[in-house]
Amino acid sequence: MEIPAQFYQEEERCGYTVSADMKKVWAVELDLLQQFTDLCDRHGLRYFAGGGTMLGAVRHQGFIPWDDDIDMFMLREDYEKFLVIAQQELKHPYFCQTAYNDKKYSRGHAQLRHSGTTGILLSEKGHYRFNQGIFLDVFPLDEVPDDPALKAKQQKQVGLWVKLLAATVRYPGSVKKNPVKTLIHYALCWVPYRWVYRRMEQACRQYNGTGCSRVALISFGHQLENWVLPKHCFDESQTVPFEFTRMVIPAGYDEILTTAYGDYMVMRQDSTYHAGVLFDTERSYADYLK
Repeated sequence: MEIPAQFYQEEERCGYTVSADMKKVWAVELDLLQQFTDLCDRHGLRYFAGGGTMLGAVRHQGFIPWDDDIDMFMLREDYEKFLVIAQQELKHPYFCQTAYNDKKYSRGHAQLRHSGTTGILLSEKGHYRFNQGIFLDVFPLDEVPDDPALKAKQQKQVGLWVKLLAATVRYPGSVKKNPVKTLIHYALCWVPYRWVYRRMEQACRQYNGTGCSRVALISFGHQLENWVLPKHCFDESQTVPFEFTRMVIPAGYDEILTTAYGDYMVMRQDSTYHAGVLFDTERSYADYLK
């Protein structure tokens, strides 16, 4: 992607200073976005800006000034097609990361990475060896049942698999270690974590295609009630300005953002979900892992 020279300049947005260094990070992420959208458009896959990226597109016509990543949503059917195609077509330094192609990566969604850069979550620094280049999140949306009892049952199932994944994969980075938990972790390490991951995904998508009226980010956080959304909001899409390019958002963005954030046009400077990231646009994450 060709980035306009003026984009890299430090500037103040909504009373918040966006540094030149963060502009470099945003530039890498916008390049990842172009790789993602080009691939999806070639193969007729549907996608939408999600989370804070959707909010930024609507409210700021670009990034939320204090945001540090790009989030994209895909309905599960398109998401799974995307993973296959991305594995076949993306070339280095671009890498579509999942639990199935990067050892011990266990997030419930894919991340499109730039392998020549660094985007290491500070909470994970020094604990994991998987690709930790600057990333773009790709979240699958799964149907959730309208029946409250069935929905609660699905949440419980997903939650149990997520906890088991955390015990088998993420426990080495835990700050709450003790001898008993360490022994349990050692025993659980003999359970193939990709087998656990498959069971988690099966629990997430068990109601897809059954006519449910809502979808959710269930593989990301099974308790995120503010991201249980009417499925009809994603029936159509529209394109809006985003920085110096364009972004696809759901036609039902107002209902989605109201559900997720309430009065979403009111400015609230929140910390990002990541709670700190080591960014380097010039050096590969592999240099830091050494």
